[in-house]
This record gives sequence, C-alpha cells and structure tokens, in this order.
Amino acid sequence: MSATASATAPVPATIAAFRAAADRGDADAVAPLLAPDVALHSPLTDRVRFDGRDEVAALHHDIFAVLHDLRTSDPLRLGDRCAAPFSARVRGVELRAVILVQLDAQGLIADLEIYGRPLPALAALFSALPPRVSARRRGRLTGALVAVLARPLAFALHIADRLAPRFL
Repeated sequence: MSATASATAPVPATIAAFRAAADRGDADAVAPLLAPDVALHSPLTDRVRFDGRDEVAALHHDIFAVLHDLRTSDPLRLGDRCAAPFSARVRGVELRAVILVQLDAQGLIADLEIYGRPLPALAALFSALPPRVSARRRGRLTGALVAVLARPLAFALHIADRLAPRFL
C-alpha cells in the first residue's frame, strides 16, 4: 500500500474518540483510550517523559486546564500511527501543534509525541504547564518555584519574537 493510500485510510475509532475528548477538554474520556504502558514525550524537553495510563491521564487534566479554545483538525494516518494537528491558546498566545499517536496491537494509544510552534506559544506553555504538573506531583511550593523560574523565559521569548523580525 502506498503512503498516500494509507494516509487517507479511515481513522481508527480510538483516534476519533481521542480527538472528540480533546475537543471537549475531557481528560476522563482520554484515560480508557490509553494503553497501560503508554508514554507521552514532553514537547518542551527530551528530559521528561510521562509513563503509564494513570500519569498520562492525570497530565491530560493539566493540559486541558491550560489550553483554551482547543481545536483539532482531521488526522493523517500511516499504518498504526496518526498525526493529529491541533491549535489552542495558551495564556492568550496561539499555539499550533501536531501530536503523533502510535497505537498498540489492541488499538489503544501506546505513544504520544507532541510538536508545536511558534516559540512564544511554547514558552507560554512552558510557563503554564510545568508549574501545574509540579504542584500536582511534588506539592504547591515546588509548583510555585517552577512558575517563578519559567515566567521570565516566556516573557523574554515573547519580546524576542516581537523584535527579532525587524532585524531579519
């Protein structure tokens, strides 16, 4: 089968349900779609990976809390992988991203990899999501410390995004 033919193949029910859950911001509906040993790779750093159904489902509660106006687009399928584009607002900044989803033999989500742009949106995500995740996993004080460390980066990248194009 050619790449074009498989890319237009029907989207598996799991992916359709995942997309519907994301459109609703319904993290509870995501959990049953995940394989027990699912892994989610952070879009912000290679140093963090979230493993297991419980952790990835809990992370989706955090994700849906910081992403606003989330809109998914039709996914592309190639074999047991799908590329699902989406957009959202993070602290008022437009984020455009794609999530690569790998299904296991049972049709459950086994692996998630997220790629996004533009850089100021990723910086806004970095200032919003890790403090929330840190607070959930390690306590409110750690979450507050992460927020203090992350916000200056988001601010600096926002300013750089405004000024740098003038010099190009």
